[in-house]
Amino acid sequence: MNRKSIAMLAATFLVSSAVYAQTVLKGKVIDQDGKPIPGVTITLRDGTATQSGQNGEFTINYKQAGTLSVSAVGYDRKVVNLTNQTSLQVTLTTDERNLDEVVVTAMGITRDKKSLGYATQEIKASELTDAGQHSLTGALAGKAAGVQVNQFGGAIGSSARISIRGNSSLQKDQQPLIVVDGIPITNEAQRSGDNTYSGVDYGSGLNDINPDDIESLNILKGGAAALYGMRAGAGVIMITTKSGKRAANGVQISYDGNFSIDRVVNLPKYQNLYGQGSRGDEYSYNTLGGGESYQDYVVKNSFSYVDGTGEFGVNDNIDESWGPRMDIGLMIPQFNSPEVNGVRQATPWNSHKNNVKQFFQTGFSQNHNISLLSKTDKSSTRASISFRDQRGTVPNTDQKKYTAQLNNEYKLSDKFSYDIMSNFTRTESNNLVMQGYDSANPMNGLIWFGRQVDMQDLKNNWDQRDEAGNYTYYNWNSAYHMNPFYTMHESQNALKMNRIFGKTSLYYQPFDFLRFEGRVGLDYYNTHTFETTYFNFDNRNGKFDEMKNSNSEFNADFIANFNKQFGELSLTGILGANYRDYQFETNTLGARGLNVLGVYTISNKIGDAYTLMDHSKGRSNSVYAQANLGWRDELYLDLTARNDWSSTLKKSFFYPSASLSWLPTASFEGLKSDYLNFWKLRFNIVKVGNATRPYQNGNYYYAQTDSYNNLAQMYKSMTYAIEGLEPEAITSYEIGTELGLFKDRLHVDFTYYNKTNKKQLLQVATSNVVGFSSIFLNAGEIKSKGVELQLRGDILKRGDGLNWTTTINFSRDKNKVVELYPQLGLEDYRLGWTWGISNMASVGKPWGTLVGSGFDRVEDGPMKGAIKVGNNGLVSTPLDGQDIGQAVPDFLASMRNDFTIKDFRFGFMLDFRKGGDVWSQTMAHGYTTGIAEITAANGIRERAIVAGKDVMTNERFAMSDGKDGWVENTIETSAQDWYENGGISEMYVFDGSFLKLREAYVSYNLPKHLYSKIKGIKRANISITGTNLALLWVHKSNTMRLDPEAGGVSSDSRGVGFEQATVPNSRSIGLKLGFTF
Repeated sequence: MNRKSIAMLAATFLVSSAVYAQTVLKGKVIDQDGKPIPGVTITLRDGTATQSGQNGEFTINYKQAGTLSVSAVGYDRKVVNLTNQTSLQVTLTTDERNLDEVVVTAMGITRDKKSLGYATQEIKASELTDAGQHSLTGALAGKAAGVQVNQFGGAIGSSARISIRGNSSLQKDQQPLIVVDGIPITNEAQRSGDNTYSGVDYGSGLNDINPDDIESLNILKGGAAALYGMRAGAGVIMITTKSGKRAANGVQISYDGNFSIDRVVNLPKYQNLYGQGSRGDEYSYNTLGGGESYQDYVVKNSFSYVDGTGEFGVNDNIDESWGPRMDIGLMIPQFNSPEVNGVRQATPWNSHKNNVKQFFQTGFSQNHNISLLSKTDKSSTRASISFRDQRGTVPNTDQKKYTAQLNNEYKLSDKFSYDIMSNFTRTESNNLVMQGYDSANPMNGLIWFGRQVDMQDLKNNWDQRDEAGNYTYYNWNSAYHMNPFYTMHESQNALKMNRIFGKTSLYYQPFDFLRFEGRVGLDYYNTHTFETTYFNFDNRNGKFDEMKNSNSEFNADFIANFNKQFGELSLTGILGANYRDYQFETNTLGARGLNVLGVYTISNKIGDAYTLMDHSKGRSNSVYAQANLGWRDELYLDLTARNDWSSTLKKSFFYPSASLSWLPTASFEGLKSDYLNFWKLRFNIVKVGNATRPYQNGNYYYAQTDSYNNLAQMYKSMTYAIEGLEPEAITSYEIGTELGLFKDRLHVDFTYYNKTNKKQLLQVATSNVVGFSSIFLNAGEIKSKGVELQLRGDILKRGDGLNWTTTINFSRDKNKVVELYPQLGLEDYRLGWTWGISNMASVGKPWGTLVGSGFDRVEDGPMKGAIKVGNNGLVSTPLDGQDIGQAVPDFLASMRNDFTIKDFRFGFMLDFRKGGDVWSQTMAHGYTTGIAEITAANGIRERAIVAGKDVMTNERFAMSDGKDGWVENTIETSAQDWYENGGISEMYVFDGSFLKLREAYVSYNLPKHLYSKIKGIKRANISITGTNLALLWVHKSNTMRLDPEAGGVSSDSRGVGFEQATVPNSRSIGLKLGFTF
């Protein structure tokens, strides 16, 4: 070879080496403050990709000049031109808009929101904590479209009912699955009683999470929850807790404190004209007085107190307020009148307009949270401890909650890492209030409270005793009620609960595009409650119940994650398996009578002890997979599949889903303009399920609650179980669109969904001839459809000037029961009931139809639709089994406004509900007892009244024409007869529409120059907060202006549509302080 050829060959070799040699690029990604950003995706034009490590550093090889794309959660994407660089530092800037573009989805997987073909909604940490809500459930209310939160009254520590996209199941508990950092936890309410008439609410699992420990909360609706299979029927709430992985290296300590006062609001509207007794108004006097003075008439005929038994006094055992007029100078012997020679003296008969309000005290709450952040190149740790001390608005009620939370991540090597999350909560209460129709519930007694009663006098003397040291049971009524202060001190419901949940994960990443995760998680709690009654009219010998519950759930998952770019094609996916083991145990021991009052031991019992034992176990195995195929960042196809094997069911079940997301603005650049900068269309179809609880697929023996000759008794369930039971099968599809308008100053997210829930799990009554009283089977079908709309607008955006952001949520859900069990002629299924009212699911009607006694109306002729009255002017015999209301709202809406100006932040949220009928125990008893404002309005006790003219003027009333027809009513009666003898359920149903000022806050970040001389302080913040601030509007049918969200005794489906003497909600005004060191 000549020299010329050798030279040419060498040159060719050098050129080719230059062309094909790879350049090693080492870089670091930081934020605007110079802090490293881990988990950043770095992608070359040819699809090669890697991620930054814990310290923000990365290494990637490239062959030739081109571009490098750098993107991360919550930051603007950045494109860097590459020439021959070997080192690079990239600074990413945050963008509030982009924070909404990445969300945590099923199994804790972080996804670009643009790639999702289904609806999700994220709630930021600040939205949960800005207003200083006492509980996480309270903080959720009104924050997401399609999510309804009912708090069920103002008793401290109480649970709530959460429903996503309405109600489509006949099971009593259809609340969403709660997942914290990838681990499911139970949210089941802890309570005693029958869930129908009375009981104590000890709270639910969601409130064991400290809102200050939450980084984000994401609502998974419909197809978003598909990977959870037979647990996804009611949706999923994904919670991500705070960690230290985004912090800068070093140590940081923060303190956040919240102090608030709580005062009851929305008390029922009472009349303050007439006091305790009967037939004491002007109409009765004019009719029955016989010429004597009004003073003499009322003392002889209406009310005069001797001993409260009714035997010697005049109506002094009556617990109604149909008595004499107050505040006109009458002198009448009363329960607290002085005695002279054993005779009670007459005292002024005056009103105590605020006597019910005076029963309540000012509540107080303080919450302290200290967190520690520690970060090194290899590890990050966040630890926090918190303490909440709350005094309730009901006297002698309290709750203390201690929480400790830990998140730790550690990089063992380039390929191995692990993380740990743990949460411990200790809850204690000396006393929580009884709910519903029970002597131990003071609210129940206050519905019957005489309007002349001096509450302060009852408070001062509740513990009055005789010479022997025994209670005198000092009270205004000795026949039916106890002094409410005595009740709250001598009927107590104590709680101690410990709960721990957490997880640990080990990660192995052999390649940039492949990662394996092994994860185990545990949720465990034990509850100890002790309910005691010294003496009341229901339990004259006293009683007690001691209940111990424990619940555990263990989950183990193995997950393989794949993420690879193939040119313009991207593929992400997971393949996983889950093992789940769960068990529940409860033991109750009590006595229904005591030999010595106040000694709460089983050796002091009268008769047999009350015992109850229940132990349930279940287990399941699952495999699941998900794949997302993306093309050119504009079209995404998402497929999921899960198969579940459960010990509660004989068969396995398969749950698939498919979704499509398309970004027209990415496909057609010409669509983009100053008006339209983002447009996404999505479609999803999915099948998920609702599993049954253990022991429903066979017949088992259970322990009796009492013994026979000191021998334990067992009984066989009278419910026949079918071995081939299946979980509910919920099939749904949804279509939606998202728009970013005016440079994303306005963001629109709209969804339409349609779902069918088949194979409902029903317990159906059968003839005893077959040997069982009921059968548990798959039957029934409910169809529902609805729309959801989310609007977010930056109305003002002026940098350091005034900025104003508005968020609006709207949702509407409609459903219909298509079928129940026609084989047995089943057309109606009762979901819940109380006081003769039922919440029903009936074929051809919506879920949640209220059924009870209704007015008998004229069926045809000129008076068609008019309510019939009898010859006495009162409504005719009611018709049972009538549709008297619909418990499901027509729609829900909320509007949140947030403002910033320099170092100030302030905002408020309005919450609106249209429809959702409520049957009210307070209204029913308030009408009967004559304490409701409407029973004395417009002078109706001063004269004879006519139905339709003086009362219920929005209705027509008809009386018999003496033949076979009906004419306009003209028959006179009295207000007392009308309201006292109503007795028709329909009369006590009101439209639950409302408009509330749900919360507000004002926050100020102190300028650094104010604390710069104090070494170590990095942040100082002060806020004024308010929650449940005002009930701005209710429907006119809500005559006592009750809070429509007050709720029934049960926090599951059995409490929907009922209000049952619930503790009023409280308005909270608070002060928050925050410091970082």
